[in-house]
Amino acid sequence: MNQKLYNPKFKEKKTAAEKKKKTRTIVIIAVILVLASVATYWMMPRTGSLEDSTLFDEATVKSQAEKVIGYINADDYESLQDVSADKMKEIMTEERLSEAKEKVSDDWGAFKSMGDISTTTISKRGVNAAVAYVTATYENVEIHYTLAFDEDMKLASFGMQ
Repeated sequence: MNQKLYNPKFKEKKTAAEKKKKTRTIVIIAVILVLASVATYWMMPRTGSLEDSTLFDEATVKSQAEKVIGYINADDYESLQDVSADKMKEIMTEERLSEAKEKVSDDWGAFKSMGDISTTTISKRGVNAAVAYVTATYENVEIHYTLAFDEDMKLASFGMQ
């Protein structure tokens, strides 16, 4: 009877090629993880103080935010187009803004006042923006605006709630 005996404590020695392959796989995985970490870090937005910015002036950002809200209150869509970046021009139309206003409230009432404007900078994937947060009070509703301006001080992003 020819029987093979099995010994669970017996381990075959790995060849040099197998060791090299395992080492290469570990190095490749490590490199991929490092690259993924760097890419994730680069893509994450970074905020900063507008006072410390070399790209934006806080007074100019606040003034531009007041202008935009003034144009919205006056239904001056032509002026909104003038202060908007190219990508925003299709959004800052009478039709689109009317729809957005109705989603917030059917009846805003007359404009009463604008609260303090807080500002910050955001940098994401090499694109810099100055952001202004403003609360405006109307007769029947309070609107919170978020306005982002590009380096040319054109309106690059707009939100209201």
